[in-house]
Amino acid sequence: MQLSPTSRPVDSRGEQLAALRRSLFTGREAELRVLRTLMSEDRRGCFVVWLHGTAGVGKTALLQRFGDEARGHGRTCRTVDMRLTEPTPEAFSAALEAQGPPGGTGVLLVDSAELLGPLEQWLRRVFLPSMPADALLVLAGRTPPAAEWRTDAQWWHALRSLHLPGLDDGEAAVMLRKRQVAEADIPVAVRSAHGLPLALTLIADKRVRGAGTEEPRPHWELRHSPDLVRELLRLLLRETPSLAQTDALYVLALARITTEELVRHGLETSAQEARQLCTWLRGLSFVRSTAEGLVPHGLARDALLADLRWRGTEKYERLLGQVHRHLAHRLSQRTGDRWANGADLAYVGRHNRVLRDAFDWRGAHRLVPRPARRDDLKTVLAGVAEKHGDQAALLAEQWWTRQPSAFTVFEDARREVVDWLIAPCLEAGTPAMPEDPVALAALEQVTAWAPLRRSERLLVTRWSSGAHGASPAVAFGLTTLWATTPGLAVSWTATVGEPAPLPSVLALYGHQPADAVLDADGRRVTPFVHDWRLVPFGRWSHTLPTRLLTDEPPAARAPAAAAGPPMPWPDFADAVKQAYRSVRDTRRLAENALLDTRLVPPGSGASALREVLTETVARLRSSPGQQQLGTVLDLTYLSGPRSQQAAASRAALSFSTYRRRLSTALTKAAELLRERELYGQHGE
Repeated sequence: MQLSPTSRPVDSRGEQLAALRRSLFTGREAELRVLRTLMSEDRRGCFVVWLHGTAGVGKTALLQRFGDEARGHGRTCRTVDMRLTEPTPEAFSAALEAQGPPGGTGVLLVDSAELLGPLEQWLRRVFLPSMPADALLVLAGRTPPAAEWRTDAQWWHALRSLHLPGLDDGEAAVMLRKRQVAEADIPVAVRSAHGLPLALTLIADKRVRGAGTEEPRPHWELRHSPDLVRELLRLLLRETPSLAQTDALYVLALARITTEELVRHGLETSAQEARQLCTWLRGLSFVRSTAEGLVPHGLARDALLADLRWRGTEKYERLLGQVHRHLAHRLSQRTGDRWANGADLAYVGRHNRVLRDAFDWRGAHRLVPRPARRDDLKTVLAGVAEKHGDQAALLAEQWWTRQPSAFTVFEDARREVVDWLIAPCLEAGTPAMPEDPVALAALEQVTAWAPLRRSERLLVTRWSSGAHGASPAVAFGLTTLWATTPGLAVSWTATVGEPAPLPSVLALYGHQPADAVLDADGRRVTPFVHDWRLVPFGRWSHTLPTRLLTDEPPAARAPAAAAGPPMPWPDFADAVKQAYRSVRDTRRLAENALLDTRLVPPGSGASALREVLTETVARLRSSPGQQQLGTVLDLTYLSGPRSQQAAASRAALSFSTYRRRLSTALTKAAELLRERELYGQHGE
């Protein structure tokens, strides 16, 4: 049967498709409510609505839905898609006339308004004043309206600008169910799409079409589908960026916040080119400008990183290393906001599998850390009680009384406290400490391993909201404190329970488990310890990218108790003195307690210990400022005369000065040997 060009069956294919489109539409109730109100009012000041949002956020779908509703209410509706229309008055008018007389337009919908260009001024000055008084113009584009709309007095009340956000998790799940995605696949799809309807649609299509051919993947991520990544980037960018722009996009994806300084150092380029690249980035629809710098949409960030890793590991490793080094330098130099710098450094490593599994990084760029204030205390104590128990909350309150600087809080975008970290600093002989068994045990353990010197501090991370997963705030806070705590000698981080992710995160960060202790409520607390005197922050941060780039979890090391506790420091120092005094007597040296430590391989004899003692003297003699100490040890025990008086003469020192130098030299040698026992020959 051949249809007449003028006839149209009631149940046409177009109407079927429109009905299907309406049935799949999800969310946007607030925006539709605004549009319905403006359409139904006879007299109104506003008659231009500008919808704007990132590519793929559903602007076209919302325009189509509103057009359907306008027609359903008897309004004449016209649509102009600037992707199909030249940005000239003639082409725009022709597109309208092709749909009917312009005077009969009740609602005019303009899609892809970011492509209007110079036509935007013509619309404002010529076209809109000539529209019927009851007409409503709705534009949708990737960018907000130009400043002229907001600064021109006649448009002040006539224009309404609406930013279109992504769908929330509940709306996203509904959208996937409407597209027949299996319930088991919905959580990971929602997490991967970051609320972007375009991504939800593409992911749904992939999951439904591939349901019969691929195995279920509960841990599926965007990077597992290069074709999906390629399609998303094509739709998000709409243009082919240059090589320099592509690299700038990758830096944008790696960093929590992107600035001109970061682009310059991350790409090792000039300040001028960095400025030009950031100007280009700022103009992209999926990039938001904040007071700190540029932030991409979460989906764009994930897609760009997946594309970077898909193109090869060499560039990914190089860019990550350059960005990481710059951020570590800023943090260690305490340039700018130390809390923001610490968050920036921790964020760069989030794609390591351990960190990826431990924390939910969505929206992490919106966490704002700061020192706690008195009005935060109630919220923090309630959180401690909920996560760690009432006994912990009582102890935390005592710590607040004695050391409020130990409390750090993290605010969300609404400036509400959502996370917290409590990490007091201790010194040898710290007065007025609370009766905290964990903190006391930390001080005792560190004193036994290697006593704190004057002005050195022990950082005890006692409780945190992120210890049980979800929030990366604990990684942000710890990274900051490790780099910026004055006089930090040792960090001692408490963890409770194996299922919690914090132990695996600390192991990735190179911290070692120590003897478990009992908390006030009887729970076992396993500490993870790092001696910053032996591996300072600069060396630690330099080696961290290598661990971050290894996607396998770090091999778990047994706590110190499993291999036998370290010898108490006084006993160890005394054993070193006895070893040097016996270094020429094989029989006596074979009985020295150092043979039972990790200084020598198990089962080793006197010759192995003698070699270690000799190497330590050589290390002292080659160290700037310590040559005399090494010489005194060498003359006294290794190659010199048998008597101390003769050694003093050979060293050209008075006997009293010689004795003081010898005591200092033995202490320094014991410290070097302790470092070697705990951390290996080079303290790594």
